[in-house]
Amino acid sequence: MREGSEIRTKKNTWGAFLIALTAYAAVSALIRPARTAESVSAALSLSVRAVVPSLFAFVAAMKILSPTLAALFSKMKRLGRFFGVGAGGLSMMFSGLLSGFPTAAVVYSELYKIGAIDEDEGESLMPFCSGASAAFLIGAVGKTMFGDAALGVRLFICQTVAALILILITKKRRRPSPPASAERVTITPAIAARAVAEAGATMLGVSSFIAFFSVIADALAADLGLGGYADAIVRSALEISGGTAALSRVFGGRYLLGFAAGFSGFSVFMQSHYATRGAAMKKYVSGKLLMSVLTGALLNATELFRAVPTFFELFGSRAAEAKNTARFVLTLALMSAFCVLIGALVCRKAQKAKNK
Repeated sequence: MREGSEIRTKKNTWGAFLIALTAYAAVSALIRPARTAESVSAALSLSVRAVVPSLFAFVAAMKILSPTLAALFSKMKRLGRFFGVGAGGLSMMFSGLLSGFPTAAVVYSELYKIGAIDEDEGESLMPFCSGASAAFLIGAVGKTMFGDAALGVRLFICQTVAALILILITKKRRRPSPPASAERVTITPAIAARAVAEAGATMLGVSSFIAFFSVIADALAADLGLGGYADAIVRSALEISGGTAALSRVFGGRYLLGFAAGFSGFSVFMQSHYATRGAAMKKYVSGKLLMSVLTGALLNATELFRAVPTFFELFGSRAAEAKNTARFVLTLALMSAFCVLIGALVCRKAQKAKNK
């Protein structure tokens, strides 16, 4: 009885939140139609220029090739055991970490239809596989918004490392799908045609969510007089592209960038919800909060490492030896911390096996 009450409470909370957002968007559109039209136009323009071109072909390909990909990963049993996932889970990881959202959700949906992955495994992996693509983080965020492509590279690496660490940490809570479920499916022209059409519908849905949350973010900024950090944080919580653009305009925004990218915004949450038809999403928000904290911490650690040479350059060329020493110490510390984490996971596994 208590469990049912908790589920109803969560649903009511989400319902109230979404009703409030939708009502605010509707009222804003009635009162400020010109502002709303401008927001929608800008968001759709961004989608057409950046989102759809980089995602459409990959989403269509994954819809067609997901069963074949799962069949290939079913042969990589050691890799699956290391991460605690089945062939379907490895397919989600590969596609999501490579191409970005909502590809992992699309792959999960396709594999779930043929029994190549179960909902528990997909639910455990979804928050960590739904990250931004390398093209977006390096090209759009790093190079265009912050004028530093290297920052985008480090952000993508930190996001990927954070995802892999959290997948390993949650390994024991996950039950991999049985290998036998990852079977080859014959690809016919009808299947391919349906996949391409569905990919187009998915892209339309993605663009719609970007536009919807951009309208809300622009309206909140104007009606509440938000600016600076407040505006950047609100936009980051709602829609990642607008949030990262706002962070690029505030002093020290790069130090909040990892947290924003790790969470990805409620727009991505809705995109994944749409792709999976609401399945495997129960742990998404809590998992994304963990991703936000870890990605932000890792990126800021690299910022500290990057700042060391600049600090020592203030003392002239004689500080070269000290600079190299500091670099070595920081590198050793980061590597040691990572090794301790992996060692702790291995020891924990060995202890549990011994207790059994």
